[in-house]
Amino acid sequence: MPLGAPWEPARAAEADEFGLEEKDPELPGKIKAWNADCLSCHSEAGLKNPPRQGMDMALLAKLLVDHPRFEASDHGKMACKDCHSEAYVPYPHLPNAKAQIKGCEPCHQQPAKAIVPEFKASKHFKDHTAKFTCLSCHDSHTMRKAAKLPSAQAASRQDNHQCLACHDDDRRYLALMKPETRRPEMSKVHDWLPELALHLDHVRCVDCHSPVADMALSHEVQGKDKAVRQCESCHAEQGELGRRLYKPMLIDQPGETDGFANAALLREVYVLGANRNRWIDWGGLGALSLTALVVLVRFVRRRKT
Repeated sequence: MPLGAPWEPARAAEADEFGLEEKDPELPGKIKAWNADCLSCHSEAGLKNPPRQGMDMALLAKLLVDHPRFEASDHGKMACKDCHSEAYVPYPHLPNAKAQIKGCEPCHQQPAKAIVPEFKASKHFKDHTAKFTCLSCHDSHTMRKAAKLPSAQAASRQDNHQCLACHDDDRRYLALMKPETRRPEMSKVHDWLPELALHLDHVRCVDCHSPVADMALSHEVQGKDKAVRQCESCHAEQGELGRRLYKPMLIDQPGETDGFANAALLREVYVLGANRNRWIDWGGLGALSLTALVVLVRFVRRRKT
């Protein structure tokens, strides 16, 4: 499995740059030209106006790449041939080209040392067939690190889309699962969770379905028997949010602002319990105490009369 942990602290993001330095100042321009040649076919424009004759258009339609999203992705500065190999450079592509496509581990060797054992302990490894690979979750043409995304909510939407691509689609789900398995209905298995859609907008599935990791997101995806189910795990001042998706936000700007606990969260989301305001708490306590005092005074007066 490749490293795909969104919203990591900066030090974790920097650790995955492989120590590569730019040697050829003209290389970015060359890569753009090489990739433009590939995308002249593998794009909507190429499908509408194929630059070559005799192409299998039905097959090409399944192999399109969104150019702007690819350039913005983690792999956007790489040449297509870095992963797809030189066998794809000539057209028609060489007969053995597909067999020469590189996997994820040759580049992601260091993170793979932690990810592989995590993945082997996960539900994905135990319940899925050999067809389940890194690319089943991580689209190499669109995937972005959270450090490059504008918000934690954007990271939630990206990651949850990867989960729901299977867990909301019988065809895709069954294509990767063992024959005896059945896709669980998301709304039914989460019927205990209030406002499911709201949670999916602001929290990743894996924030509840994986253990906390020190640096990156754990790839040990856990079933419902081990998933977080206690509301107070997040809806508290010292909750899971500060150890998971919103970790960098709460590490960089911890503490209170204008009475709000975990005030940095308010830039994106208000979490009941995690964003308590001590002035409102004290005001509520004061109002409750005053009410109790008034009731007590009236009770005493009635007893005297």
